Amino acid sequence: MKHELILASDLGTYLAEGARAAEYRLRHIEPVFSVYETIVLDFTGVRGVNSSFANALVVPLFVQHGLEARGKLRFRGCNPVVKLMLESALTLGMEAAQGQGGHAYA
Repeated sequence: MKHELILASDLGTYLAEGARAAEYRLRHIEPVFSVYETIVLDFTGVRGVNSSFANALVVPLFVQHGLEARGKLRFRGCNPVVKLMLESALTLGMEAAQGQGGHAYA
């Protein structure tokens, strides 16, 4: 079973606030993380994402759930800029899950 979230509809087309990402993650992802086999974050229509947003959305999922997050999360509709920011956040998240990260994210 999968759960799909459409970020452009929920948050707009330019995602630049880490606090909004953290709030979205806490309200829409964390409560269903263990319920669904796959969580799809659909970025179709999102023109831009900055590192603050990407890190606040993704990294804590790895901190909280370890490498299970890697197998559960799917990203759809990412333009090159969004893809680059998410790849960076995924790298930070995997490092944190493996105990290599020196950063704390809320």
